[in-house]
Amino acid sequence: MLHKNLFEVMARLKRDNRPFAVATVIAVKGSSSARMGDKAIYDLSGKRVIGYIGGGCVENRIGQTVIESLADLETKMIDVNLDSDDMELGIPCGGMMTVFVEPQPETPTILIRGMGRVVEVLAEIAHMLNFKVLIQTQEDEKDRYELANQIITDHLDLEEIDENIDYFILATHHRDDHKQTLSALNAGIPFVAVIASQKKAGLIRDFLNENNVSDELEARFHSPAGLNLNAKSAEEIALSILSEIVMHRNTGSGEPMGN
Repeated sequence: MLHKNLFEVMARLKRDNRPFAVATVIAVKGSSSARMGDKAIYDLSGKRVIGYIGGGCVENRIGQTVIESLADLETKMIDVNLDSDDMELGIPCGGMMTVFVEPQPETPTILIRGMGRVVEVLAEIAHMLNFKVLIQTQEDEKDRYELANQIITDHLDLEEIDENIDYFILATHHRDDHKQTLSALNAGIPFVAVIASQKKAGLIRDFLNENNVSDELEARFHSPAGLNLNAKSAEEIALSILSEIVMHRNTGSGEPMGN
């Protein structure tokens, strides 16, 4: 029953897109109140949400590891010595336990604004790559995006969208794309991509410079969007754009891995 409740909490945290970590006891030697297989969920601040892996001294020790794990986005394994006479550690149990900490970060959110086949494929690939996908499009286009987490048909500005947007792709091809780009950068979105020709991308960059956009903000502007795959079809164009985003997300080089 305990693990059932724990899994329900995990599902809720995932649904609410809140980061957490799962701590699991994977080994116990000697005396310990926890058993192998015991689990607990910790929040971003290192506080236990639900579950049990030992007393308060163990909770605090694991909590610090959770904070590090979520910051580094790396799994951690920690040995907790329960055979200590140091009362600051807690009551000595006479044993040793090993705990595995697995971070569950926020799902990155991508907002795609526009319409057309490229937008449709972008939504499909982004869903496959486990992004939270928001589509902002026309009312008569909304049925094309079955895999999207949310479809917005209102003409909402970025500040009116109640989401933390990590990636923004503009595929509207409107005359005000330069203004939308500036708005996205000023909103603090880390990655702003515009599907455009080299000429239009240059005009947008000129507009940003005319509006005194800092070098730091301008570095977040990506246009023409995508890696140079010499893409021809809508599917290839969408692949090139998501490839650039994955490269950015994972700090990759974009260079071929082979010779």
